Amino acid sequence: MSTQKFQEWGVEQIKKSGPIRLSNAMSNALIHPDFGYYHSQDIIGKKGDFITAPEISQMFGELIAAFLGFIWDQSGRPSNALLCELGPGRGTLSADIHSALHQIYPDFADAPLHLIEASQTLQEHQKATLIHPSIDWHDSFTQIPPQPSFIIANEFFDALGVDQAIFDGVQWRWRLLDFTTQFELVTGPVLNQSEFDAFNCISVSNPTKGTVIESSLKSEEVTCDIAHHIKNYGGACLIIDYGKNNPIGDTIQAVSSHKPVEPWSSAGNADISHWVDFSAIKRLTEKSGARFIGPVSQSHFLSQIGIKQRAERLAKSDNPEHNRALFAAVDRLISPAHMGNLFQVGLIVPTGKGLPPGFQPD
Repeated sequence: MSTQKFQEWGVEQIKKSGPIRLSNAMSNALIHPDFGYYHSQDIIGKKGDFITAPEISQMFGELIAAFLGFIWDQSGRPSNALLCELGPGRGTLSADIHSALHQIYPDFADAPLHLIEASQTLQEHQKATLIHPSIDWHDSFTQIPPQPSFIIANEFFDALGVDQAIFDGVQWRWRLLDFTTQFELVTGPVLNQSEFDAFNCISVSNPTKGTVIESSLKSEEVTCDIAHHIKNYGGACLIIDYGKNNPIGDTIQAVSSHKPVEPWSSAGNADISHWVDFSAIKRLTEKSGARFIGPVSQSHFLSQIGIKQRAERLAKSDNPEHNRALFAAVDRLISPAHMGNLFQVGLIVPTGKGLPPGFQPD
């Protein structure tokens, strides 16, 4: 039903204004109040369409808690600090972070928790999952109070929508979504100078005909908001996502029932995402006056902050089945064959020097 409604919406938009920008199509497929995918029930987990790192193992949340706690400690243990998660899903990660912080940084554990969540359905999941003395929900990061903020964005930026341009052999043109008997990608108008700059086309040297590049205006806005906040008030933002370090390639993807599907024929009933361009996040962070560290692979980050050692401590000599599940989770999180190299990790902090654990050279 949601896919049909998305198609009806898309056809109507195309009749009115012509082919649609991909970021517009993606945003509506995910958060439109009538058919947006994120308003569906049970989309995350084994019974849903996809699974995230916090759902694979609580070790992920425990290690993120230790990392954020370390950064808070190195920041001088600000008493007015707050925690923030962007796109918190069912609330599993924030719940695991809260539980672990009580064990290792109790003075930081009950810092006010701010959740950036547009889906009322997911907010209800979060309310059922989280036990915390102070929680606020917001639609936008700009609503976060002016205080030192320690932020986690796990699989958040990949859903903010992305636009594409394609090189026709002479110049860059928009790549748009059209509809005849089905949705299809078409070549649109030539980019004007401001659009050329927004796509950072100049960073792509010697493009060949058919080269596709991507730009996420919403990601850029959120990055600048976060970087300005951290520059002015302190804190840090840890970003973990499908990623690469350039804008090149068509990376839009979709999954349903844990299997890849064609995005636009499944829109409304599938999770549509794209790979995050960490080079753009770095460029905009530094332009905003903050510092960007990374990216490094999720394998490098989790291994360096101790996931293998944590698994060994949790292993039980009298429970081989428990141990198999434990080390299978570690493998899924850090193996290059699974999430280890697909996911990249970056960190936004105030200006300074040095590299925290997780980002140091091997």
